[in-house]
Amino acid sequence: MPELPEVQTIVTGLQNKILPKEIREIIELRSGTIIPKIPITKLGRIDSISRRGKYIIIHTSEKYNLVIHLRMTGKLILESALGRTSAHARAEIIFTDDTKLIFDDVRTFGKIQIMRDTEEVEVFCRLGAEPLSGDFHEKYLAEKLHGRKAPIKNVLLDQSVIAGLGNIYVSEILFRCKIDPRMAAEDISTPQIGLLVEHTKKVLQEAIAHNGTTISDYRSVEDKTGEFQNFLKVYGKKTCECGHEISRIKQAGRSTYLCEKCQK
Repeated sequence: MPELPEVQTIVTGLQNKILPKEIREIIELRSGTIIPKIPITKLGRIDSISRRGKYIIIHTSEKYNLVIHLRMTGKLILESALGRTSAHARAEIIFTDDTKLIFDDVRTFGKIQIMRDTEEVEVFCRLGAEPLSGDFHEKYLAEKLHGRKAPIKNVLLDQSVIAGLGNIYVSEILFRCKIDPRMAAEDISTPQIGLLVEHTKKVLQEAIAHNGTTISDYRSVEDKTGEFQNFLKVYGKKTCECGHEISRIKQAGRSTYLCEKCQK
């Protein structure tokens, strides 16, 4: 699933490629991709594009928001020829200049929600702080970890705690902080909380600078892979930089990579 750096890379790509194109129509190629199914005669031009957590929001001049969630395998591909499409196209946003944005999704879990900009996006109300914003600081994280007996990795993956983090980056952040991912969140010390805030911001900024991480499906708007997978220290690795073997365990049904020597 694309995490914050991948989604931000896509947002930046869209800002460079489709602003301020005007939308002619949106075509649903697979039922259930676009919500709701209501006739919309005019969406207008694209005024701005933003991100909240792992969600992409396209804001239009006719006061609509297109809220796009890529989920597991979704990607957006800009196509200059209307007659061409992709192997797993689920919807197409057609522009008046005869180009289009293809919503491609192998596993079909992704969605495009069309709504008035005055409507509240319910899921956004449940999201935690944006980790690259000023709202994410040591006091905030300390409050979120207080009394939480669950493993720290599970808590950091909770989108109501931090918006946008996923399995890859949480593993990398914990490795840099030298924190055992199995440690209870409530037992994380004040200095460790400071490290978590610091390295969360650093890892995400580095990943964005390298256009995200491509493990399997992720591609940018230009259909290019990310490069941060070349800089991962622990996720998917066999051996730690200290020379110790990397362990792979399961937490909440997900793979966790850690160095038992470095992360004590």
